[in-house]
Amino acid sequence: MPPRAPVIWTHTATRGERIRRRLDERHRDLTREARTRGASYRGSRAGAADPETVRLRADFLNALGRLSAFESASSSFLHCRFELQVRAYAEDLSREYFRLWQLLARRGTEMSSETEGSAERLDHFAVQLGRLEGMADALLIAGRNVRLFPPPHIPWMPVATGA
Repeated sequence: MPPRAPVIWTHTATRGERIRRRLDERHRDLTREARTRGASYRGSRAGAADPETVRLRADFLNALGRLSAFESASSSFLHCRFELQVRAYAEDLSREYFRLWQLLARRGTEMSSETEGSAERLDHFAVQLGRLEGMADALLIAGRNVRLFPPPHIPWMPVATGA
């Protein structure tokens, strides 16, 4: 999603304008975070099997997943003109959030086989957890506090990579 033209706020914002302003601010923060994580991952000179490189890659993929989910969720909120539309889309997004939450909780507790690529599994879960956090960020701005239900505890970092 390309950045929008800067908006100058000169008066007291209505609810829709406050949502747009908060979405823009959060988008800037998430973009900055993804760029920082990407620069630290690309700047690492360690080998691919090094645990620090694996952690940096997971953090980078997590930030990208979070940014992409936030962008897709916020684009629909930006097109809403009425409070009823915001509520309807927030309900749809919260249903999707809890479906992904349940999927991650189920898959995170399963024992993985050694034949399954652990690097691919780590990448997948890092992106999916990022998506979950991005949806939660957008829902929080829309007025739904899904942070009351924290992400499921998934041991995705101590995955051993097969070199």
